[in-house]
Amino acid sequence: MKKAFLLFLIPFVLMSCDRELSRVDLLNENAKEVFFNLDAEEIVELYVDIDIEFKQEPLFVYHCELNQNGILLFEGGTDPLKTTLKENELKVTTADGITHWQFYGKLDGDLKASTKGVYSIKTTFLKNQEPNLKIKKAEIVFVK
Repeated sequence: MKKAFLLFLIPFVLMSCDRELSRVDLLNENAKEVFFNLDAEEIVELYVDIDIEFKQEPLFVYHCELNQNGILLFEGGTDPLKTTLKENELKVTTADGITHWQFYGKLDGDLKASTKGVYSIKTTFLKNQEPNLKIKKAEIVFVK
């Protein structure tokens, strides 16, 4: 009985290790800078939470600037539609060619603190101007 209880409890303990630190709504707070106090070797993972409609798949970039104590460490972009893991994915195309796509997904790459300090990430959402594009949600999520 104790073994069964432990086997039941272990997955819940492991799931609780991931903790959402911050979430930025890039439709309403584009280019918002988020700050983290991190110890050396701590990792912050980046996720996307997105809900869009389109006729032609859009071109998106989440452009990120990573700073430590105000000094730029890295600058680059990633396509939020290309993730290493997708959860709760729903992708449906209607008869008139409109695709509705929503998912929560892990972005490639993480923030790993090299030393203890204050780190920040400023994310800017860049997109093309497709006439049939509707963006209902475009968020970046920081998880430790």
